[in-house]
Amino acid sequence: MKLNRLWLGAVALLSASALALTGCGSTEGSGATGAGDGAPAVQKEVKELTIGFLQKQLDAPYFNAMKIEAERISKEQGFKLLFQSANGDPVTQLNQAQTMLSQGADALIVNAISPETQKTQLQAIANNIPLIFVDTGIPDVGVTAVTSDNFEIGKLSGELTAKRFTKGKSIDVGILTGGANDEIVGPQRQKGFLDGLTAGGIPYKVVAESPAVWAQDKAVPVAESMLAAHPDVQLIIGLNDAMALGALTVLQDQKNTTTLVAASADGQKEALAKIKEGGCEGQYVSTGLNSPSLATERGMEIAISIATGQKTAKDFDKEEFTKAAGINCDNVDEFYSADNVF
Repeated sequence: MKLNRLWLGAVALLSASALALTGCGSTEGSGATGAGDGAPAVQKEVKELTIGFLQKQLDAPYFNAMKIEAERISKEQGFKLLFQSANGDPVTQLNQAQTMLSQGADALIVNAISPETQKTQLQAIANNIPLIFVDTGIPDVGVTAVTSDNFEIGKLSGELTAKRFTKGKSIDVGILTGGANDEIVGPQRQKGFLDGLTAGGIPYKVVAESPAVWAQDKAVPVAESMLAAHPDVQLIIGLNDAMALGALTVLQDQKNTTTLVAASADGQKEALAKIKEGGCEGQYVSTGLNSPSLATERGMEIAISIATGQKTAKDFDKEEFTKAAGINCDNVDEFYSADNVF
């Protein structure tokens, strides 16, 4: 209710602005593209564009890598980039979206924080401006969502981790999750990974499940508490590499060499380095490919093509997946480079 009350005035202002733009035939600001029916009203050059990027947070390397990639594309192609991080707060993100509209954004790229609570407000925006999701989308809202197939990459990583255990013998598992607002991505990754264990012939029992909100530093105290309560846990799963790396730090500090660590997703270079360093007997077992560069590049490509009038929303599927792969000691060299941004 608080979220909706905060946005009553903003949505009314957005609707009034759209009507005013229609009446006067203006081609400026959020009404320029006629995003509601997917038909651009004007043609623009790329260098005339203003693209907004609303990131959920920046305290995980994956999200920061998206920022770096967006800035690179903006500089290379010459358009104006408006970038804001909401630090995990859905109300802040919605307010940032409204500010970007007032700054004349021609399209918005959004990494949604809470699909459940943000849906109505972001739909109101998507009716007036091209809105493209990356990483976390909201079903049936906006032009499209460019994401990894979170279930599939989690499953691929889970199947690789299963190879490190004795088939048919049950293991105790602890899971580091994204937190209360993580309604789509984390649950899909978690289900995929656990299904991967099952597919690999490993029965399991989840003995602990705690939020570390995607961040390595926050995962450290959470993993410490988890291990204090369950010292014999055989596997800690991070729903991204950053959280898994935090758990590995704790295990190493405690001289625990028996509990294994894996991530359902990301392919962060620091995690790949641990996999490469440890080899096929290493403590960091596997992860899944979830490229921030691929998602950002494609999201930008779609936003630019619609905002310039080259394409319409109807030209795109409602969901696009980036490449999926499981990564372990056998194929880590295909993906690891010390020069990678992420």
